[in-house]
Amino acid sequence: MQIFPNGTMRYTNASGTAALDSNGLPVAASGAEQSCQCTISVLAEDRKGRYDDGRYRNCSYSVTCNLEEVSETFNPTSVRLEHEFKGDLGYFTVQRVEFYKLTGTVEVWV
Repeated sequence: MQIFPNGTMRYTNASGTAALDSNGLPVAASGAEQSCQCTISVLAEDRKGRYDDGRYRNCSYSVTCNLEEVSETFNPTSVRLEHEFKGDLGYFTVQRVEFYKLTGTVEVWV
């Protein structure tokens, strides 16, 4: 199956357990950062509310990429997404990764 990319996913493969800071946010993993072309789909995006330092933003995305675009040891704990039209979407913790060998794709939920 061919995907129609609308963005780029940058990731570093996990080397053991996921590292989180004191706020529960992912800490940049050590190792070489890799990237791949992907299709980014919005699952939820909520900009309601406000916190002290700026704006509140709650969002989740589904990211699909071809199996040949990622390494054989693809196991990211966090990813940075950049959309073709919306620009940099941010840094997200990976919730789930599914491999679909029949279609030759990988789906990542963040």
